[in-house]
Amino acid sequence: MRPDYVTFSNLIIDDIVLWDGSTHMSVLGGSGTHALVGMRVWSKALGFVASVGRDVPKSVYEDSLSNLGGVDLRAIIVRDDYNTARAWQLFEQNGMRTEIMRTDIDEFLDKTPTFNEMPTDYQNAKGFHLIWGRDLSQLNNLVDDLLDANPDACLLWEPSPDHMKCDTTEYSSLLEKIHVFSPDIDQAEELTNCTEVIDMTTKFIEWGASIVSIRMGENGSFLATEEGRSWYIPAIAKKIVDVTGAGNAYCGGMLVAVANGIELPEAALRGSVSASFALEQFGVPKFDDTLESEAVRRLENAKNNIVEYQR
Repeated sequence: MRPDYVTFSNLIIDDIVLWDGSTHMSVLGGSGTHALVGMRVWSKALGFVASVGRDVPKSVYEDSLSNLGGVDLRAIIVRDDYNTARAWQLFEQNGMRTEIMRTDIDEFLDKTPTFNEMPTDYQNAKGFHLIWGRDLSQLNNLVDDLLDANPDACLLWEPSPDHMKCDTTEYSSLLEKIHVFSPDIDQAEELTNCTEVIDMTTKFIEWGASIVSIRMGENGSFLATEEGRSWYIPAIAKKIVDVTGAGNAYCGGMLVAVANGIELPEAALRGSVSASFALEQFGVPKFDDTLESEAVRRLENAKNNIVEYQR
């Protein structure tokens, strides 16, 4: 199966500890996994570029992704000399989450797949979710490779913690190639030194971004375009079990929408719908035949809650 939408990112095994002492161990996670959940709400033709070691049984990731449905597994690279990335996810009673990596972060970054390891037919995908690379130079090279192979591909960039260590002067050359830039609110504040979200998006657009969607957790997201329009997009989740990866799922859902030509701000609202599904359980959900109708229902019910920003 040739995928229409691909996440070029990572796979992590999460060991979850809740405030009451209960645990959920060996849960399939990582930004790529959660982005796939968001994509799956709107598409059944997905690809996952990530790496795992032989220390993790294939069933840990293959069973979950098979249950999700529509995910091609050919680009999950099994490394002989790699201990699969693993992290504690510690939750406080107020919902605050702390992630503690249990494995070597440098090994994790070194073992991520490269463009040349991706199946050739993936190059024809409509869209790519990107949270990859030790630094912006590496990511820039990947973006060039993707666009050289497929100039029509839609690219959504979600910055990683490693990207936050880079000089902000490096952002412009990358942002001008990206269709959607989606940091979370803390990342946006750190990068821009602004306190108001509208000023954050203005600065990113000055740096070359076309569309900026700043994710704000339970406060939804703030969407802005280079044409000068901006909106508050509501968070629509009613049932919240695990907040891990909701932002990744938002990005996955929005990518599918933008790549399919869905107009703004609805494309961002579809990201909120995707996030609402990701929040409802630990790990990867198992969707049934009601997914499509339920996604549309949530979308329609939330449209009137979009607010266009006026200065």
